[in-house]
Amino acid sequence: MTLHALDALGDAITATREYRPRGLGEWLWVAFVAILVGTPGIGLPTGGAGGTGTGGEFSPQQPSEFPGEIPQAVLEVLAVIVAALIVVWVLLLLVGAMLEFPFLAWLRDGEVDTLAEIRTHLGQALGLAVFRLVVGLVGFALVAGLLVASVGTGGTPTEYLLGAADLGVVLGLLGIPTSLVTAFTTAFVVPTMRLEDTGVVGGWRRFWSTLAGAPKQFLAYAVAVAVLAYIGGLLVVIAAFLAMIPAVIVGGILGVVVGFGLGATAGIVVVAAFGGLAFTVVALAVYALVQVFLRYYALFVLGAIDEELDFAPERRRAVGSGDDADDGPERAGGTDDPQVDPQ
Repeated sequence: MTLHALDALGDAITATREYRPRGLGEWLWVAFVAILVGTPGIGLPTGGAGGTGTGGEFSPQQPSEFPGEIPQAVLEVLAVIVAALIVVWVLLLLVGAMLEFPFLAWLRDGEVDTLAEIRTHLGQALGLAVFRLVVGLVGFALVAGLLVASVGTGGTPTEYLLGAADLGVVLGLLGIPTSLVTAFTTAFVVPTMRLEDTGVVGGWRRFWSTLAGAPKQFLAYAVAVAVLAYIGGLLVVIAAFLAMIPAVIVGGILGVVVGFGLGATAGIVVVAAFGGLAFTVVALAVYALVQVFLRYYALFVLGAIDEELDFAPERRRAVGSGDDADDGPERAGGTDDPQVDPQ
């Protein structure tokens, strides 16, 4: 049996190379969108503190080892901060859901009218955001329930943090189902929603028949994409640190000059600015490419398994046959004009 998860790897790499962003405007657009939209990657569980000897439970004597109770004023400030973070998270969730559809259009066509795509698929985006919010809350409830069962209802914030560290592996395994649901929603259900012009529930219903008909194919994909996402994250960090080295050297030279005139603090600021800018720019660029690769990988796997859900058939056939991009002279010629119309 042919595993499409393996066959699609080379095609996804070729597609990422051939259809990468062109021009500063398109690079900025793709990097911005890649940060906000969902990722098809599946997170690998990592271990926690493990052998701390607490066994995930706290004896009656242990609370005395922790600092005293947090003052009420501090708790109120923390509550406001948490509430603000939740509001920001929900807003980012909504924006990310709205940008899913322009991103898919760009992956298929190489250009997109962002606002027109958002207007056309606004209802689907709102449903997608609600679905992701519910899945996130379910995952949070599972984690919170496990911590309460381990620490108790009267634990301090410090005890809950230590409990989370002690149960790191269990919490990671507990997050796999919700991670799979969110990743498969991004990778397969969102393209299905756009093709079938349906909501997230209808998209899952249509995709489920494909998933149930080829479970080994999607299991192979899940394993592969988890590894690829992990490697992609490492590449982002490594590339950013490598880019920071020459930037810090150049910044150090300029920092010495500035330091003589304006003081040591100004020189340090120059070095930090050069290093931070190089790290950020390269990290964003590589992250954008990783996300483009993961999206093409998912689209090509889905299209190979179920041709009715092939979202980008022309591009899949083009990279599969080794032909050049069929998007016209702009893409083939490598023009610097951005192909994204944000209006």
